[in-house]
Amino acid sequence: MPFVHYRLSAAFAASFSLAVAACDTIQSSEPSPAAPNTQQASTGDTGEIDTEATIWTLLGFAKKESERYRGPQTGTTVSPILWQAALDTLDFVKLASEDPLAGSMVTDWYSPAGKPNERYKVSVFILARSLRSDALAVTVTRQARQGNGDWQETTIARQVETDLENAILNRARQLKREWTAIASPK
Repeated sequence: MPFVHYRLSAAFAASFSLAVAACDTIQSSEPSPAAPNTQQASTGDTGEIDTEATIWTLLGFAKKESERYRGPQTGTTVSPILWQAALDTLDFVKLASEDPLAGSMVTDWYSPAGKPNERYKVSVFILARSLRSDALAVTVTRQARQGNGDWQETTIARQVETDLENAILNRARQLKREWTAIASPK
């Protein structure tokens, strides 16, 4: 018999034994009355499979609910707390584009109530994974309607952008406290 056949047989036997062991772990997760001193992993829910004892955890495919990261899924250089805080802060206006992997979001044009001849567009850029003020950049574009109906870009005070950045950072601090309180055991 060729050598390749033996290698495939060994791989099949290893896979089969792992599958049988996983099935045995699932079936033996309920405590038996005959063995009162045996240890069982505490998972919080009696019907939950202990993923710490399976091959899937060793390979990195399975995690317990408590070990999953809270918040939105973002890129490796984007803070999920800042991302969620920016979404919460700008929830009054529709987003034209958003990219959580790159950390950029741009709103659609927004006209405040009572000012139909002005419109604003906000762009938010999250530049780092840390929760710091220099990890966030906000730009606001303002346009005013001219007499002929065309929109012309006008200036806006830097303080408007600073106030918006501060609002996002304050919301991020609140979210961090909330997420930390949820993650910590009581």
